[in-house]
Amino acid sequence: MKTILLALALVGSSLPLIAVQIGDSLETVLAEKGQPSNKLQAGANTILTYRDGSIKLRDNKVVAIKSAKELAEANVKGTPPAAPHPAATVQPAPTSGDGWKTDYAAALTQARNEGKQVFLLFTGSDWCIWCKRLEGEILSTPEFKQYAAGKLVLVKLDFPKSTPQSDQLKAQNKQLAQENSIRGYPTVVILDSAGKRIGDLGYMKGGPAGFIQKLQSL
Repeated sequence: MKTILLALALVGSSLPLIAVQIGDSLETVLAEKGQPSNKLQAGANTILTYRDGSIKLRDNKVVAIKSAKELAEANVKGTPPAAPHPAATVQPAPTSGDGWKTDYAAALTQARNEGKQVFLLFTGSDWCIWCKRLEGEILSTPEFKQYAAGKLVLVKLDFPKSTPQSDQLKAQNKQLAQENSIRGYPTVVILDSAGKRIGDLGYMKGGPAGFIQKLQSL
């Protein structure tokens, strides 16, 4: 019988997995199944892969047999769920951490979609005294925030001395400062929903009331 099986192996035929049993030796497996299409060796463990399945051996003794169907089902179960297509996820415009936008292009898009004005604040947030006063006395007040929520897309274009920024953000802010001929800080440039410049502001004494009135006049 063994002579017949060896002859079959030599001519390249391969018996089905049912011909192999738990406890068979590596020699028996090779005699009955022939050479595998792939062989993995890890310490005492060996995995032989055939067209109709795989055979696992430990210390050259068969310890597990899996058919091709079982292997396919195991692969399907182990496949992680597909990630959503990038187009299906809408990313919000980047902010500076306090609700202000930092992405100019995204802010323009939002303004067009919502029919709002764009409020460009050119500032030196960590060193400019008048910028800090504008922030504390006007921009951070409940009155201004309430007005801005329905009318403005707020964009902070910062030029700090110690606060880290990405190279991309630095380049964007520098270009916008040049395009708008910014000479000092703070400077506020107001654009309409189409991106057209309609007015400029700066620090104003008297709190948010006068500042909001000036905005309304634009």
